Amino acid sequence: MLSVLRKSIKYTWCGCLVLGAPSAIAATPNHGGQSGYINMPSAVVETDGTFSVGYSYDSPYGQLWATANILPFLQMTGRYVSITGIPGFSGVPGEYGSEYGRYKDKVVDSKLRLWSETAWIPSVAVGMTDLFGTELFKGQYLVATKTFGANKNIEASLGYAHRRPDGVFAGARWTPASLPRWSVVAEYDTTNYQRDFAADRTQAGKRRKGASVGLEYRWGWLALQAARNREQFSVNAFISIPFGEREFIPKVYEPAYFVDDKNPPPLPTKEEWHRDAGYGADLVKALVKQDYKNVRVGQEGNTLSLSLTNSRISNMGRAVGRATRTALAFMPKDVTTIRITYTKLDQPIATYEFFDLPKLNDYLTGKIDRKAFLEGVLLRYPEKRDVIRDEQQGWLQEFLDQPASAKAGAVPVPAQPVVATVMPANAAMTAVPADTVVAEPVPAVVKAANAVKSDGKLAVGVGVDGDVIQVKSVDREANRFKVAPKVGFFFNDPSGAFRYSISAVANYDRRLGDGLYLNGAASLQLLETVSGVKQPSNSSLPHVRSDVAEYLRGGRFSLSRILLNKYDNPAERVYTRMSAGLYEDMFRGVGGQVLYLPKDSRWAADLAVDALQQRGFKGLLDSRDYKTVTAIGSLHYRLPHDITVTARAGRFLAKDTGVRMEFKRRFQSGIEVGAWYTHTNGNDITTPGTPAKPYQDRGVFLSVPLNSMLPMDTQSTAGFAISPWTRDVGQMVGSPGDLYDMLERPRADMHSYDGLGNFAERPDERNLPAVNPPDRPFVSPWPAMRARLEQSSSALPEPAEWVKATALIGGVVVASALSDKPVDRFVKKHQDSASFRNWDKLGKAMPFALVGAAGAAFALGDDRMQNTGLISLQSVAAATGLAVAGKYAFGRARPEEDRGPWSSVGDGKSRSDASFPSGHSAIVFAAVTPFAKEYDAPWLYSVAAVGSAGRVFGRKHWVSDTVAGGILGYAMGSWLWHAQRDQSKSGLSITPGPKEISVTWQTKY
Repeated sequence: MLSVLRKSIKYTWCGCLVLGAPSAIAATPNHGGQSGYINMPSAVVETDGTFSVGYSYDSPYGQLWATANILPFLQMTGRYVSITGIPGFSGVPGEYGSEYGRYKDKVVDSKLRLWSETAWIPSVAVGMTDLFGTELFKGQYLVATKTFGANKNIEASLGYAHRRPDGVFAGARWTPASLPRWSVVAEYDTTNYQRDFAADRTQAGKRRKGASVGLEYRWGWLALQAARNREQFSVNAFISIPFGEREFIPKVYEPAYFVDDKNPPPLPTKEEWHRDAGYGADLVKALVKQDYKNVRVGQEGNTLSLSLTNSRISNMGRAVGRATRTALAFMPKDVTTIRITYTKLDQPIATYEFFDLPKLNDYLTGKIDRKAFLEGVLLRYPEKRDVIRDEQQGWLQEFLDQPASAKAGAVPVPAQPVVATVMPANAAMTAVPADTVVAEPVPAVVKAANAVKSDGKLAVGVGVDGDVIQVKSVDREANRFKVAPKVGFFFNDPSGAFRYSISAVANYDRRLGDGLYLNGAASLQLLETVSGVKQPSNSSLPHVRSDVAEYLRGGRFSLSRILLNKYDNPAERVYTRMSAGLYEDMFRGVGGQVLYLPKDSRWAADLAVDALQQRGFKGLLDSRDYKTVTAIGSLHYRLPHDITVTARAGRFLAKDTGVRMEFKRRFQSGIEVGAWYTHTNGNDITTPGTPAKPYQDRGVFLSVPLNSMLPMDTQSTAGFAISPWTRDVGQMVGSPGDLYDMLERPRADMHSYDGLGNFAERPDERNLPAVNPPDRPFVSPWPAMRARLEQSSSALPEPAEWVKATALIGGVVVASALSDKPVDRFVKKHQDSASFRNWDKLGKAMPFALVGAAGAAFALGDDRMQNTGLISLQSVAAATGLAVAGKYAFGRARPEEDRGPWSSVGDGKSRSDASFPSGHSAIVFAAVTPFAKEYDAPWLYSVAAVGSAGRVFGRKHWVSDTVAGGILGYAMGSWLWHAQRDQSKSGLSITPGPKEISVTWQTKY
């Protein structure tokens, strides 16, 4: 059975990553990838945005690891650990699994820094290893780290760990001031290797706790460590990449912006413009030569209107800036306003109006600063009249296919070079001495090698858009044909730990009309080993993904996608998509999506519904019997520091229902790191899932915009994802064209500062926040937390009140316990009732819904609702903690164990999962109480009560459990609401705005 294949990793590579010169960044990961020493961790969390990947070998463990510092205080690590001496499956030659090799396990670790080092206080961090799955390397630790010396070149750590390592550990590092690339490292390793998995069959059984020493060498991004413990040598090699850098390669091949002839012909009058359509056609051709697509031109009154998109330039403001320069050279001379609407797939995103053209000219030529220029600019959401449709362009059509006139042929003319330093404002990457001056033509006309022209003719490109090689044809309407290689890697199948596929992928995109597109893709397998996967899936769910090996070996040629997509913008900030055809390799169908973008807000919501049928294994037009309808609603919210959180809920591919949470952060370089976790009722019990703890889908991803790593701007990205590639639970169909993904970056550009980005490409503006947005430091939440804790502690009841309240609550709980047995007998008698089962589902879902509502109130509401939402979340946290403590204290068995209401949990059951009190009831009452009191809405208690009753009707709790949990939640919510409801003197304020989001703490005395 494919039990291990279901835990496999899929890696798809599409592009060629080019790294620049190394920087002086010094990362210090240990053998497992977390910052530390040899095997022991430290409290250090590397610089925000640092990504490290490496390989270590310390017998019997070989570890391929990757670490990302996704927040300034949070470090996440993923490891692929192989154990020498233990076969993954059969060790008998010829048997199934004998070619798999060594035993391998996937491990996820995390480290949270509680506070940073000060002059007297060390930095302190807590960490957990092997959070999910087999938990063979599971452990927890607390560690403190301090640096010493005039140069802060001595580092020492002391910590305590439980399980792995186990006990008090220590570590130190010394970096000589005269040899800053070298370091000596030492540690006391407290890992009890004899307790490791199958230690008696590996080198681990011979290892002991003790001291280790090592030597490190770092050169830019690269580093190597060699170490020795009492039994053996070990090695760790890695590369650390600073995602916080804006770019890694100077844009030496970036095409120039448009510069007119030194002696241009006179501009036409409006009458001449309308009489001779060649003027408008010349403008379109000039823009197309600069990678603008879907260009539409209109001239009415004193306004020249353009509707366009750019297929290469990554920043919307910069793309509009280049288009504006070109429009100035071709417009009628008596035009006073230029209006440019930027689009994606014909859908308007932003409209820029320039109504003071003399200021526009002065700004582009460097005569005035940006502040003065902004007085003549209006950036707004598009209106219906801003979109120029196909039927309005008939007057230009016959001229667009003719050769360009002399005017249009002047694109572009090089400007005079100026002296500047070739490096981004914040980069430390370019190895240029401080006294060296580099000549940078601005703009310099440097034609990129192997660039593909927009003339509709086939051309071969090498290194274009990050592809090693491609054959491509593209025209002014973005009609595109492209053939490029694609490589896929698949890990962890029992028949072979590593498999690959190399194919040629052809993509065809055709614009058929306003917002109407035909998208096709086909692939031809060139080399592959995936067909060696023969074991059938044993998933108990519909095989929506677990038969992926059947598709991969179904045939050398396959149709990946044939889709008809219709995009529309029926109202301001409302976008729709209708799709029909072959969605992906495994499904076909019809469906649609609607996206709503609130005005000047950081959130967005969309709904996607698709009626699908599973495709056949041959990859052509064959099909299978499985049909389903998926419906996924999504809420996206952009937090500070380019962090986006997405919550999805609905019906997934295997007809399971649930929620999916996604988190991602975009760094200064544009690189995105993210993860997702899905929780559904799919009940996937295939290994490592169990009936008590079904498997839930999860994964991590990395998205790399190649413009940060190529010598010219591009919108192309390389994608990398690690996830189980043969799981059926929590799966979604490949989107025909996700609207939020399409609009996310242009909309973020629109709301960034003044929305113009690097509009003029002026060297003197490189340090402007609008041109190079600074990475704002994270604000410590401790002052706000401390103030609220002080408020809450001052509102605690007196001891006499505690005694009185405890006696009253105890009486109520004891009285409710009289109904435990009769109610449970009634529920057990009707436990097959559909209404009871649905009520149980409602009880399970209610805490998630109410906590989500409190979070939404905190994130999206006005000041009053934000404060109430925050109190609600605090109440939930407090009630949850007390409920867990109560479970450990009482250890009461649940009704479904049939042990009676006064029995303890049975063997094999954890006290953390005990029955008394009900955690669900505590959470729902804690969540609603602050809102019920603040808004005088006692009916909210009935919502909480209905959810609590569902736990009884599901036989998860006795009546007295829910009563105790409800009282606990109510007490926490009531106490914290009384303590913190009045924030007139001090309070936390979160203010989303059109250009930024502010988080402030203010207090009055």
